[in-house]
Amino acid sequence: MEHELRIWLRLCIFFGIYIKPGNKVQIYTTTINSQRPSRGFVNKNRSVRLLQCLYISCITFMVCGFCVWGLYGSSSLPRLLLTWIISMLLFCLQIVTNLLILMEAVWKREEHVRFLSLLEEIEVSLKLRLRCDVQRSELVGNLYRLQAYLGMLSLVGLILFMITTIWLNYVGYFWNGLWSILTIRIRIIQLLLYLRTLQHYLECLCEKLRQIVAYHLLPERQLLDIDYGRLGSMAYLLAVKEIYAQIYKAFQLLNYFAGWSLFCIVICFILDISSNTYWTLVSLDGYFIRKNYYIAGPLAIIPRIVIMFWLCNYCNNCKELAHTIAYLVNKLKIISSSKSLQHPRIFLYHFSAQLELQRIEVTANNFFLLDMRLLLTICSVAASNLVILMQF
Repeated sequence: MEHELRIWLRLCIFFGIYIKPGNKVQIYTTTINSQRPSRGFVNKNRSVRLLQCLYISCITFMVCGFCVWGLYGSSSLPRLLLTWIISMLLFCLQIVTNLLILMEAVWKREEHVRFLSLLEEIEVSLKLRLRCDVQRSELVGNLYRLQAYLGMLSLVGLILFMITTIWLNYVGYFWNGLWSILTIRIRIIQLLLYLRTLQHYLECLCEKLRQIVAYHLLPERQLLDIDYGRLGSMAYLLAVKEIYAQIYKAFQLLNYFAGWSLFCIVICFILDISSNTYWTLVSLDGYFIRKNYYIAGPLAIIPRIVIMFWLCNYCNNCKELAHTIAYLVNKLKIISSSKSLQHPRIFLYHFSAQLELQRIEVTANNFFLLDMRLLLTICSVAASNLVILMQF
């Protein structure tokens, strides 16, 4: 999967979001007693790692420089106190989010690399152990379309927002925070690509479980292109159980290496949507400093709402697919009890307990659960913020 995402990962490398692992091909010099890595290979990996750390350090200093420059130049901004506080708070939050993304890229690099390799292992297991058609070409096409849709939405929205803010003669902290805005947008699209891939693998696993349930419920309705002898075997059920454990491990790694950045991105989007909605309403009310801002406001609000909807939708779909898997396993457990099959019944009880303990969820470092209900929470928080802001 890393190969299919190579274009986006290269863009992530440029922004310091992803650190490319060292060369996987190790050259060994054979001696009589032992085998050791060649000195040139070790030195090359160390040099690459050092260059990557230097590049991340340069980006960090650049982001900190933008922060100091923006805060130092804030004296020239319009001095309505509430507007100034909101702008400064949003700008500082974007800088902090960018720095957290850079720290995750360095400190949780191994987990990120392990996650990408685990995606490959899940696909291979589905193909070899379950004889599942993972429809790789369809998945790759969906990923490319997702990259194109979100990339064009973000790019067009940013360009139009820049043009309108320059035309309206109000830029504020925008240029100082542009790098952080781009980094946040690329990071969230990267996570959306990962979630879409995991959703596809869960759909494949659900389809195989449905075939197993159909085989036990209606054995007379068998299709010629399905090996029902394998579907009814314990080895097949064991493969399903182990592949689910791999997918659960992938979600754990995703929550671990992207938890803090995901938390800050969601908070940043909530504040961004609330503040831009407030400035749009103030502009419609005739506030002279934010005059005609209702033209630029929706260009900043709509892309963030669309991205948040996509994020919550993918997370919710993955959670619902996990619930479907649990439902199908419980159905198999009932079928095995009615047929007095001792060994499959014991195994399915263990599998059902595993599903209860290993629930597939996407959490922002355990602060909140990402699903469709989060959208309602965001709307309520944004509405509350607007009610408070409009009082001043």
